[in-house]
Amino acid sequence: MKTFPKPATIEPMSQRMNVEFPYKRSTGEVVGRFLAGLRDQKKIWGLRVSRQGVVVPPQSYSEVDAKAGGEWVEVAETGVVTAVAEVTRPIEGLHPSSEPFAFVLVKLDGADTALAHVVLDRLDRLRVGSRVRATWAPDGERRGTIRDIEAFEIVD
Repeated sequence: MKTFPKPATIEPMSQRMNVEFPYKRSTGEVVGRFLAGLRDQKKIWGLRVSRQGVVVPPQSYSEVDAKAGGEWVEVAETGVVTAVAEVTRPIEGLHPSSEPFAFVLVKLDGADTALAHVVLDRLDRLRVGSRVRATWAPDGERRGTIRDIEAFEIVD
């Protein structure tokens, strides 16, 4: 019977490293126009799409029947809260505030869908059905992101 030499033992090799993938992504025509409206006009725009009504933030097509979007519609900066998720212990670097806040869905007046955002104060008064208004980042500080709306505040 033939015997074979014992294979050499090789320790596994490993190396720790951080890999990053920096890239830029175009917002496209529809979302780009929406974000430019926030930045340049302090206006919130929706897009009328088939079988969905006025969608905010806008989409270029209907999720119901895939038809292309239609006319642009300016909606109000006020609306009604349709959902609330309170964050009592925010995590630094993850959440948009170091103080307790709430994620909300807001159906803006003139829109048929709800926009996700935050309420930062008066959380004890915040409920589904609360009327809210957008508060804006100061002129010169808006950058064309959803955070150009700093938060929503409860309207008495």
